Amino acid sequence: MARSLLFEIGTEEIPYSYIVPALVFMKSWISGRLKEAKLPLEPVDAFGTPRRLAVRVSGLPDSLPDTVENRMGPAKKAAFDADGNPTKAALGFARSAGVDISEVGFAQTPKGEYLCITRTIPGRPADEFLTEVLQNMVSQIPFPKTMKWSNPGVRFARPVHWIAALFGEEVLPVSFGNVKAGRQTRGNRFMAGDLVDVPDARAYESLLTERFVVPGIEKRKALIWEGVGMNARNLKAQVKDKDLLDEVANLVEYPHVIIGRFDDAFLDLPVEVLVTVMKHHQRYFPMYSLEDGSSLRPYFAAVSNIVPKSDAVVRTGNERVLKARLDDGKYFFEEDLKVPLETYAERLKNVIFHKDLGTSYEKMERFRKVALYLADMLAPQKKEKAAEAAYLCKADLNSLMVCELPELQGIMGREYALRQGRDPEVARAIHEHYLPTSAEDELPSDAIGDLVGIADRIDTICGCFGVGLIPTGTSDPFALRRQTIAIENILLVKGYRISVSGLIDQSLLQLANRLKRDRAEVKDDVLSFFRSRFVSILQARGIPGDVIDAVLKGFDDPVDTFMRAQAITEVRQEEWFAAISSASKRVENILKKTQAKGAVSEALFVQDEEKALYARFREMEDPFIAHTAKGEYARALMLLAGMKEPIDAFFDKVLVMSEDEDIRRNRIALLKSLVGLFDQVAQFSKISF
Repeated sequence: MARSLLFEIGTEEIPYSYIVPALVFMKSWISGRLKEAKLPLEPVDAFGTPRRLAVRVSGLPDSLPDTVENRMGPAKKAAFDADGNPTKAALGFARSAGVDISEVGFAQTPKGEYLCITRTIPGRPADEFLTEVLQNMVSQIPFPKTMKWSNPGVRFARPVHWIAALFGEEVLPVSFGNVKAGRQTRGNRFMAGDLVDVPDARAYESLLTERFVVPGIEKRKALIWEGVGMNARNLKAQVKDKDLLDEVANLVEYPHVIIGRFDDAFLDLPVEVLVTVMKHHQRYFPMYSLEDGSSLRPYFAAVSNIVPKSDAVVRTGNERVLKARLDDGKYFFEEDLKVPLETYAERLKNVIFHKDLGTSYEKMERFRKVALYLADMLAPQKKEKAAEAAYLCKADLNSLMVCELPELQGIMGREYALRQGRDPEVARAIHEHYLPTSAEDELPSDAIGDLVGIADRIDTICGCFGVGLIPTGTSDPFALRRQTIAIENILLVKGYRISVSGLIDQSLLQLANRLKRDRAEVKDDVLSFFRSRFVSILQARGIPGDVIDAVLKGFDDPVDTFMRAQAITEVRQEEWFAAISSASKRVENILKKTQAKGAVSEALFVQDEEKALYARFREMEDPFIAHTAKGEYARALMLLAGMKEPIDAFFDKVLVMSEDEDIRRNRIALLKSLVGLFDQVAQFSKISF
């Protein structure tokens, strides 16, 4: 008879971010053990609320499948003597298996006939097996942090108050510390918190729903979004912040949407201030205008964990809390506007960025010079604005608003700059120099934000490497990996052609009096760090791994490296390409054994094949170089198609390692010239076929 398994751990309120990873682990653990036991595997359902983590599996049998054991013994010739009587080896084998010698059979193997015992082992009762699975799982559930309480010897995300473990109607004897499993669960803490029996695992969801708990996370999310959206439409507004849904859904067990209002006067504050206060501090859903989708309406949606006797009471409480927050925001905003951004920038002299890297003001002075260096190369017409943006971009870190709401760094600097009459491009760059903040985030909208953002990041990267703050596999406190990828993405997407090596040199020049390591060593480490991060960018853009290996040797300009990778990916399927790659490998192997000295001399050519190869090489050399100089790598590579036949003929007919030293040297020089030309695009020998 098929039965369902239910396992629930009841706790005090678990942090919302712990719930989904814990459920993923529980599902994986149980699925894996059921698969190992060869039990029929139905989908494992997971349920999670702030007070419970639960899984349910349907369609489980009463016992595990029987297993057939084949136990091999000694060879037949060693098991019986000449008269056919069993030897000590045969009798010992039968005795060890607990059977009579007459029950022993034979099995044919590649090495001959051996004694064999075949028997069927009845499957274990499923309840015993499942008890072990659950018992072992509880202490293994991973959490970022755990705590201990009056329950001795155990740790969990929050104190465990009850465990329900049912196999059909049977309670499984699972325990955790001094909490023993039963068949009881609890409903909503405030509306139906008493213990209640679960008659059967299949009744779990309906039983909890009756007691004001929606155990399914996706169902709670759907209820919240539907309720928030419906109320927004009634107010001629819309909701957009679906990213808040995962968090809110795991803060409540029985979502009830309540609409609140705030004073229209607060709409004079920047939208980001209102949204940050509502979303990040109160977990409210802001409501946006239907017309433009960006301006706010003076309403919000709060999600309660209960159905109150009066929505008005809860609404009033939420409105009061939000008003206090917005009053603070209004005060900070008005006070900040009284202080010029230059004053805040000067106050950075009193803010330590890092004890080994000086103040935030010193950092600003360093990356401002780097920004000007970049502006000279990439946007000379923006140089003055880039200098101003670099000077002011960290000023708002000293403002009252950002001290209270750090999420608004850059945003408030932009707002203050605009309201103090700054150039809009400078104001925009103050905010956008922080972009992108992740791989999916948008990039700065113009060159000023790009230049200042790159300069700020390279100062942090080189500074940290320079004083020994190098990321490890598990630690990257200054987010240097993310900052490196951000620089490379800006360069790649915007098409900025610069030398990363030169950028590092410029940054290290400004950091000269702060470095604690050898400058050349720091440069090598930082360049290698950029190279390794660029691998992930190329992978994300679909470049094959062997092509990535082929183009990275010459990594310095990310745009150029990507164009070379694209070109090779485009032409690698051409018939001639394999011959070029094979030739490169052969030449590299030859050059490992000997050194090429001197230039190629036509007078030393003896065979027609080497003459033909050199003639074809000289014919395509200049056009090849011209195309690569323009970044036309696909066109350059197509010129190599004409090299296939002379290369094949050369290696078929010509002995490179001639006994004549001059001829040998000349042939090696020819091959080195050939591969040297190819290497302007990539190391073809790295490409697999």
